[in-house]
Amino acid sequence: MSSPLRKTVDLRVCALCVQHGQVLMVEHRSFAPGEPGMPESYWILPGGVVERGETLEEAVMREMLEETGLECNVGGMIFVKELLYPHPGNTGRDKGSRHHSVTLCFHCEVTGGTLMTGRDPEFPDDRQVIIETRWLPLDDLASYELYPPFLPGFIDSGLRKGFHTLCPEFFDTLR
Repeated sequence: MSSPLRKTVDLRVCALCVQHGQVLMVEHRSFAPGEPGMPESYWILPGGVVERGETLEEAVMREMLEETGLECNVGGMIFVKELLYPHPGNTGRDKGSRHHSVTLCFHCEVTGGTLMTGRDPEFPDDRQVIIETRWLPLDDLASYELYPPFLPGFIDSGLRKGFHTLCPEFFDTLR
């Protein structure tokens, strides 16, 4: 989560794990609670900010363990997602003043551990942003508030074509 005065762009990673007709997701509190048009919570892929001196692979494995209790093998990068909030098309001058991140998503395979709802170590217990971690059925994704919203179609395409064959795709703030 970024503060309103933050001047940097966060480099984030996330893991897309699909198995047995389900995708691993984390229900997360909104980074802009109370904002019109923003949900109070949404389901996202497990992931977070890369720490200085940490490789992308190390960051994915650490975030998976922290947020889900699961270990993973990290595969290829499958998409890049930029998020600016407020987004372009709002007031222009303040675009990205609340949040600006670039997320690199990797296709991963769960290799061990026990599913749990983790926590963000940078937040105290009374300000945790993780609500729940769960395997969501692919056939039922439309009934969940997902971010980014292109995930159901992207997962379907990856399953049909094979995630290992995908050229990483770029998605901007508005997609």
